[in-house]
Amino acid sequence: MKYITEGLFPTLVFKNFECISRIPRPSGHEGAISDYIMNFAKSLGLETYQDSYKNLIVKKPATNGSPDPSTVMLQAHLDMVPEASDSVDHDFTKDPIELILEGNNLRANQTTLGADDGMGVAYMMAILESEDLSHPNLECVFTVDEEVGLIGVEKLDMSDLKSTYILNLDGEEDDSILVGCAGAVNASMVLRKEYKPAISTNLALEINVKGLFGGHSGMDIDKQRANANVIMGRILSSITYDYDLFYIGGGSKRNAIPRSCEAVLSIKNEDLEALVREIQKLSAKIQKEYYPTDPNLKIELRRSAPTDFKVFTDNCKNKIVDILSLTPDGIISRAIDLDMVDTSSNFAVISEDNQNIEFNSLVRFSADSKKDYVKTKLARLAKLVGAQLEFSAEYPAWEHDKNSKLEDLSVDVYKEVFDKDPNVVIMHCGLECGILLNKLRHKAEAISIGPNMFNVHTPQEHVEVDSVARMWKFIIRLLEVL
Repeated sequence: MKYITEGLFPTLVFKNFECISRIPRPSGHEGAISDYIMNFAKSLGLETYQDSYKNLIVKKPATNGSPDPSTVMLQAHLDMVPEASDSVDHDFTKDPIELILEGNNLRANQTTLGADDGMGVAYMMAILESEDLSHPNLECVFTVDEEVGLIGVEKLDMSDLKSTYILNLDGEEDDSILVGCAGAVNASMVLRKEYKPAISTNLALEINVKGLFGGHSGMDIDKQRANANVIMGRILSSITYDYDLFYIGGGSKRNAIPRSCEAVLSIKNEDLEALVREIQKLSAKIQKEYYPTDPNLKIELRRSAPTDFKVFTDNCKNKIVDILSLTPDGIISRAIDLDMVDTSSNFAVISEDNQNIEFNSLVRFSADSKKDYVKTKLARLAKLVGAQLEFSAEYPAWEHDKNSKLEDLSVDVYKEVFDKDPNVVIMHCGLECGILLNKLRHKAEAISIGPNMFNVHTPQEHVEVDSVARMWKFIIRLLEVL
């Protein structure tokens, strides 16, 4: 079998990453990849457990000769965020990821790469099959549905696990050791649709906000990139002509900054030209605002032929525009002492079914008090517009352990391997460490590490090849001394 990554080091890591890239694994569809790794582990004669959710635990005995070896957990999630360029027809439940090697970068062909967290999975597989490494007892934990709310790890039975140290392999910067992260909660605001007949002589005008950069709703929120749903709210709320609204939809994933949003309006023929000029004038201003972060932002208008359809009532339309305009989005507050975002909200997805329109946001927080503040704002908005609000998939922040022996040891090993100090950081993202630590029946410590990845959760995602090798050296040396 021909490998795109043939000749890259570490060989087993890249080989395994390329193999799993051929197996579709968006959130909710991890059965095939879980079975593949289970069979892979069983072929190595390793103790393997797979639960009904497709979470997987593989145990490998110690090789380092210690008379009383410790037990270390290696952990990564199996699922990936499925995002593709608008020009690509890619079915993430059926189609493999097509890898492209460009110099020192590995990327996919106009889709997310899945290095988040496929690279962590590949590291673990390489360690499991290697016969010349020195390491303590290993408990390799592969979880599902991480990208949609850390669901798999919440359902995992950990009563039989003995690890006192956890190495989460979901980091994205090789100069950093993560020692804490934000918690998160999903907010779903549901508005009941109300219709009236459309004016048969009206024209339909499609508004498309597209070409945005997007990105990870936690790691990239500080970059203040444009949010397509928010921009659509600005456009609709600025219109001074009488119009009806037929359709609204935007975003695709709760943890990805939305890259596109579409609305369809019904407008009088005599008002169309002036309305278009009005939108174009605002669009030029918005494009200028976001040019530093989103130079490819486009706001396209397309006239459609008259058609006989129903539209939202004025009351329903006004509620929709209120939600678009008032839903919290972006940075809510920063931790002054740490110079980092500590509370944010991503106005992520707008979707319709036959009866309702759902507006989905993902709130990230480091303190419960600030989480409650954002939840209160959403609750008051829902009350004002008469929408139903539900919070779900909440998980706690992973609090920094200032007395962590694992952190101290990791810093020492990093300095030994690279002859420089790492950045020890708390990140505004969701990691499974806090849940893992809470579910173990004994005290344990955790860090999160990984190679350099860029633009995760977007079709521009790529991983630095040399960084994969650097992080391999660090992981292997750290396992030797644990």
